[in-house]
Amino acid sequence: MSGKHERDYITKHEQIRNKLMELVKEGGAGCFSVSKIAVELGMDQRTVRAHLKILEVDNAGVFVDLEEKEFCTREGITLLAKKLGLTKIIKQVTKRKD
Repeated sequence: MSGKHERDYITKHEQIRNKLMELVKEGGAGCFSVSKIAVELGMDQRTVRAHLKILEVDNAGVFVDLEEKEFCTREGITLLAKKLGLTKIIKQVTKRKD
């Protein structure tokens, strides 16, 4: 990967990660459509999806559908678990991973 290409790739990745964090803070939600993220950033959905897959590998979130159209951040999953009254399970899983 050339230096410029690598910098562009890293910049896009940071933009997507930062946009996710911004959306979580703004709306109190943590699950977003790939198309919404792409529109907000003016990027192609395939590009956004590819970077979200990296975030998924890094345990920053997860796709919640087979078509990979919806992505939930860790914060979003925690928020959903709390709404469903699953906080004890979250604490148990978190203790095992840490």
